[in-house]
Amino acid sequence: MRLSPRVAAAALTLVVASCATAGTAGDRMFDHFTRASSVQSALIVGDVDGARRPASWLAEHDAVATTAPGDRGWIDALRTASVEIRDATSVDEAADATGRLARSCAGCHTSSNAGPRFRPAGEPPEGDDRSSHMTRNLWAMDRMWEGLIGASSDTWEAGARAIADEEPESFSGGSAVAALARAIHEQATRAERTPTGNRAEVYADLLKTCAGCHTLVGAGAD
Repeated sequence: MRLSPRVAAAALTLVVASCATAGTAGDRMFDHFTRASSVQSALIVGDVDGARRPASWLAEHDAVATTAPGDRGWIDALRTASVEIRDATSVDEAADATGRLARSCAGCHTSSNAGPRFRPAGEPPEGDDRSSHMTRNLWAMDRMWEGLIGASSDTWEAGARAIADEEPESFSGGSAVAALARAIHEQATRAERTPTGNRAEVYADLLKTCAGCHTLVGAGAD
């Protein structure tokens, strides 16, 4: 599978905890991470079709060869969410299922105490032009995604804060795009304070807003 440059760069930040002595387990976890991130990247730009192939792969492959009894439910939930993404007929359906997918990843990682570690979030990209603004938002969405999958409140909050602390991008008067720009700012402000158990739904809503905005400005899937 060919990864987008953004997904490939994000994947390089991953360190699979507790798998260092088991290369095949680490490889499986890395494969799952890259496919899940491909789903996320596709939906940010509203590309439901682009999310289907990695979701289908996730539905057909386990991350580990053997599982503890307590982890099986999470793996089944991941597969169910992956099937829902594959079969989704709208961005909203796919985004909601992607939130559930991320929650199942986090649940399994927490249950097994063997999930991924990510490098510290660091500082978001700077810049005042529209391109820099979009880069910052993508950076923020990736950090929140890592915070979800890795069950890291620090990483989640760093991503949410990067959008919440920035003034909404201005667009010509009262347009639908301007409304979506305000919406994602408001959603990120709420996300920063959202308890762990509700973050999957919040992230799904952010995905929908990103997809809607990118579609309107013609920055979505080709």
